[in-house]
This record gives sequence, structure tokens and C-alpha cells, in this order.
Amino acid sequence: MKAPMPNITPEFVSKINEMNLHPRTLRNLRMQYMLANDTLIPWLRELDCLPDHAQVCEIGCAEGGVLAAFVNNGSAYALGTDIQGALLEQISTPVMQRLELPMTFTQHDVIYEDIPEDWSHRFDVVLLRDVIEHLDDVQIALKNIKRLLKPSGVVLITFPPYSSAFGGHQQLLGTTAGSFPFVHLLPKTLFFKIIEGGDPVNQEEVKRLHALRCSAAKVIKGAQLAGLKLKSERYFGLRPVFKWKYQRSIPVLELTWLRHLPFVRSLAMEAAFVFKAD
Repeated sequence: MKAPMPNITPEFVSKINEMNLHPRTLRNLRMQYMLANDTLIPWLRELDCLPDHAQVCEIGCAEGGVLAAFVNNGSAYALGTDIQGALLEQISTPVMQRLELPMTFTQHDVIYEDIPEDWSHRFDVVLLRDVIEHLDDVQIALKNIKRLLKPSGVVLITFPPYSSAFGGHQQLLGTTAGSFPFVHLLPKTLFFKIIEGGDPVNQEEVKRLHALRCSAAKVIKGAQLAGLKLKSERYFGLRPVFKWKYQRSIPVLELTWLRHLPFVRSLAMEAAFVFKAD
């Protein structure tokens, strides 16, 4: 039996619950909104990095629930970009229009496409939630993202390091072996044999992640080379998003106080950073 969720039902969640949305879309929107409302926004406010009437951009925004939380918390402008144009056109845009939230969505690749002039130095906050580990070049991505920031702006990044329990995204394969933690750290020949039995749609992405092997150290170094300075870092043994993703009262297990132990940054299920222009 599922444990009861915390009794928190923002107006946004109540409204989307009344829409005729696909269960997965509904789950994702709720999860994104509550994560931002419960974790990301309070963290930025604690750091004094979320001004009133902020201009916010999310790279890899998917359905747009994270941005919706920022708008409902006072952000004056919200831009969501994603490489999945169909998702933005068919779900993100019509849902937010029905909710009458002032948000703009556009298809864009932060590495391989130019930054539009009207985005330059516009944003107080740029968000990348579970995106950085999928990008071919962390340094180039962060160098381009720096161009989006106002002089006082920040970049907030969260992601699962590759060496963490499910950092290989092996669960996307839909196989029994893929449901085991750390299976992606098996020798390459054996792991690629496991991949062959998985969902064909996700096989190539799991292989890409195996080659990229994004780590906390790689993101920090890429940010430094891009001219960004680390303002805050957090590490989690159990991710804040889990209680919303799985609809269970899963506690948040923060390991930040242990971050100087070498294995913590490697094995933490989530690394989270706030960077600002150096």
C-alpha cells in the first residue's frame, strides 16, 4: 500500500487534475511543479538568487511544470526550450495556454544552434534539470548558457552522476537487468549485451550516456572553463523528486555535509549546483 503523500495541493495541481490529460503527462506536470515549488525555488531564495519579477529560462523544459511554478511564484517572464518540438507544440503550449500562464516555448538545441539575440543577457535564472548529462559537450553548453544570463544571473543544474546507482538510465531499457542499480558499471561488452535486449527507442541514448559519463567533477570543471563560478552545491542519496515521481512519502536524504569524501560526489543519486558569472 502506498504511504500517504504530504497534504500539499497547489492551485496548479488542482487545475491540471481536472484536465483530460494522459496519465503520464499529468504525472510529469505534477512532479515538475512540486519539485520546483518544494525544492528549487526555496533553494534559490535562500541564496538570494531569485529576484522579484524574475526572468527565467529552462533548457529541456519538457511539459513545463517547473516553469509554471516559477511563474506562480512571481516570475515575470518564462521561456522553455527543448529539442522535442512536438512535445512543446502538442502538450506544453496548449496546457499552459489553458491555464493562462504567460510562458513561451520554443524548440532549440543549446549546443548546435545559435542563441537568439533577444535571449542574450536577459535571464536572472537558467535551469537545467536532468539535462546536462545528455549533452555532448558540457563546456560548450555552459558557455552558451552564460550568454543568456544577466550580470547577476545564475544557472541551476541538477542531474544524476553517471557512476550513481541509476546514472546510466538503464531503467529506460524496460528489462529485468535494467532495473538493477549499478548494472551500467559492468564491463562494456557485458553491459552492451544487456542493452541489446532492451527497448530499441532508448538503446542508443543509454549507449551515448555510457560514452559521455557525466560526473559532478566534469560539470564543475566545464562551468569553470565557461567562466562560471560555483555558488552552491548539494548532493543527495535519495533525490528530492522521488516523492513526487513515485507518489510515495520517500524522505529526502541529503549528503552535502559529506561532500568532501571522494565517494559521495560519485555515488550520490543527484548532484545539484548553482553557478553564477565569474
